[in-house]
Amino acid sequence: METPEQHIQSDEQLLLLLQQDSRQAFNELYFRHWESLYRAAYTVLRDEDSAKDIVQEVFFSIWKKRHTQQIRLLSAYLFQAVKFQVARQLRQDKLLDIHVEQFGHLHALNTTEESLHASELDALLETTLGKLPERCRDVFYLSRFEQLSNKEIAQRLNLSTRTVEWHISNALKHLRHSIENTFLLLIFFLLH
Repeated sequence: METPEQHIQSDEQLLLLLQQDSRQAFNELYFRHWESLYRAAYTVLRDEDSAKDIVQEVFFSIWKKRHTQQIRLLSAYLFQAVKFQVARQLRQDKLLDIHVEQFGHLHALNTTEESLHASELDALLETTLGKLPERCRDVFYLSRFEQLSNKEIAQRLNLSTRTVEWHISNALKHLRHSIENTFLLLIFFLLH
């Protein structure tokens, strides 16, 4: 006769056990979903510690709310929670170059619907950059799209390196402000 421990339990069964304070059920859920959630967070953040912290926070919240929270589809719930935490992290931290790079490379998505949304996001990027002062926009384009160093940009545009850094910082600030309201959409596409 097979005992419950000998067969693989569904997420739903484990959630029921979790409501009864089963640490074994919690551990099984954690090890079942940890890696995919970590990869999703790391894809956007590009920081191992931050990605691990986010996954830990999501699971801590599940344990803490185990008696009151009604979760129907655990996998979907977990990814939504990670997306929310990643978006929160990005709002709290400065927008790093790697995040801008991820944003700029959304055209690599492969389905028609995703490509349509990626085109909309690319249009948002272009619109935002188009609103920058000309010199600031030129510096940003040379830095991010032509991959020139700050020194090379300074030489090409007859500016000081410090001025180039200021223009890049200013462009990133405007970009961050512009896309702040669309971060959840951005995270959705980056994590799928």
